Amino acid sequence: MFTRNVSLVDEARKSKKLPNIIWAVILLLIFMYGGNLIGQLILLPFLLAFNNSEFFILNQEPILLMISLVLFAFSSLLVFFRVKVIEKRKISSIGFAKDSWIKKYLIGFLIGIIMMGIIVLILYGFGYITIDKNPIQPVGLSTLPVILIFLVGWIIQGGTEEILTRGWLMNVLGARYNITLGLIVSSLLFSFMHLLNPNVNYIAVINIALVGLFYGLCVIKTNDLWAVCGMHSAWNFAQGNLFGFEVSGNNVPVGSLMDFKLIGSDFVTGGVFGPEAGIVSTIILVASILILLFLDKKGCFKKSSIL
Repeated sequence: MFTRNVSLVDEARKSKKLPNIIWAVILLLIFMYGGNLIGQLILLPFLLAFNNSEFFILNQEPILLMISLVLFAFSSLLVFFRVKVIEKRKISSIGFAKDSWIKKYLIGFLIGIIMMGIIVLILYGFGYITIDKNPIQPVGLSTLPVILIFLVGWIIQGGTEEILTRGWLMNVLGARYNITLGLIVSSLLFSFMHLLNPNVNYIAVINIALVGLFYGLCVIKTNDLWAVCGMHSAWNFAQGNLFGFEVSGNNVPVGSLMDFKLIGSDFVTGGVFGPEAGIVSTIILVASILILLFLDKKGCFKKSSIL
């Protein structure tokens, strides 16, 4: 069990191997892309066995999307191997304390839904969102079984990116150098990892860095990774499967409860990259960071987490 007196940086200091900043960044890229490659090699025989089936042919796009999300799990396994076998510390030391973990995750998930919901509400209120009357994907309550299946994929994907950046990288750099450097490097690298996404723009890069700062501060203040895993997964799930937007530039053609369409200035809305590339998201993210710092100043994170 972690408290404010035993930070995740303190836990990282117990590591038998603390990489320098260059090696840490290289390791993170190995975890990310090496894990993906290992996953592809493992899943390839199953994919080849079914790729000529009628079910696969009729559902190729959603199946491949789901596989791309599940592949993130192999990156998490590489981090766990590094922490357990090479660094000689517990997996829980990266922020996965067992006490009230379901509650923490669900609160984080709710925060992620609320944040994206506020962004959508503002855009809708100012006329930057319209309802797509000719959707090219299934829409409505009938899609619920499918989007709940994809929620599992978002949980894996969002959780893995938090394990890589906030759970491991930020804290080992904090232990080797200082937590401020760890926060900045992990946030910037998190943003740079999205540079190759379709239709990325400079606001998207800034906003993703702000997301990294917000999540990183949450981890620093609460000594916990469960909540930000929930926030991250909910943020993506809400964009793609609740509101029908692109997620970080990627189309999610599997169905959504609502099918909204962004109209007007891309500077405001984010355009084809999705809402997280618009100035409204910038405002909400900056506000979220300021609220977090205000709560910290008021002592909400002393001794135990508010989550």
